[in-house]
Amino acid sequence: MTDKPGCLTAILRLLGLGPKQELSARPEEPPPYHLRDDFLSHAELSFYHVLRNAVSGWATVCPKVSLGDLFFAKTGSYGQNRSWMNRIALKHVDFLLCDPDTMQPLMGVELDDASHQRPRQTERDQIVNQAFEAVGLPLARVAVQAQYSTRDLEALLRRTMGSTGTQPRTQTEAVQEPPPGASPAPPACPKCGTPMVLREVTREGPRKGAKFWGCPNFPRCRGIREQRDLKSPIP
Repeated sequence: MTDKPGCLTAILRLLGLGPKQELSARPEEPPPYHLRDDFLSHAELSFYHVLRNAVSGWATVCPKVSLGDLFFAKTGSYGQNRSWMNRIALKHVDFLLCDPDTMQPLMGVELDDASHQRPRQTERDQIVNQAFEAVGLPLARVAVQAQYSTRDLEALLRRTMGSTGTQPRTQTEAVQEPPPGASPAPPACPKCGTPMVLREVTREGPRKGAKFWGCPNFPRCRGIREQRDLKSPIP
C-alpha cells in the first residue's frame, strides 16, 4: 500500500477540500534589528551637554524628536492631511526643549554643520523651518563649533523665544503676594503674555485647594505661575 496521494486527493487539496497536511514546525527568526552606535554623533553629543547646562532649571532637552510625533496636519481632507504629513514624517529636529514639569514643547534647536550648505539639505531645512513657523514654535539654528559658551547659548535661546512672544518659566520665578485685603494683580502668562487668572486646584490630592495663576487660554496655552507660598509645582 502506497502513502502517495492519488490524483483525486491532489485535486481536492488544491481546491482546499482535501485532508490538511501537517505543517512542519519552523523556528521563528528574530527581527534583523541592531543597535546603532551613532544615535548622537560626536558633535551632537558635545553640543547636547552644553545645551543641557544652558537650559538647566527651565527646560528639558529631548534629542532627535520626529516631526511626525510633534506636529499634525489639519486641512479638512484626509488625503491632504496625509500628503502634508508625508513631507515631514521622516524628518526630525535635532533637539527639542520642553517644559520640565508639563513636557510642553518650548522650542526646537538645530545643530548645523557644513553639510547644511548642500542643496538637498537646504531643501530639508526649509521644510523644517516652515513646519515650526506654521505652529508658532521657535526654532534656533546653531552652527557647529569647537567650543561653546553656555552663557551665550542660553542668551541666544532666550532671544529666539522672545522673538515669538514666548518665554520659559524658571524654577525661581514666582508671583509676589499682594498686601492683605488687596486684589492680586494678574501677571502675564510666561508663554503667551496674556493676563492670567487666579485658579484653584480642584483635583483630589495633597494640592487640592492650592492657588495658582493660570492662562485664560487653557488648554491652547498651558502657562502657569506659582504663588510664593507654594512649596512644590502645581500638578
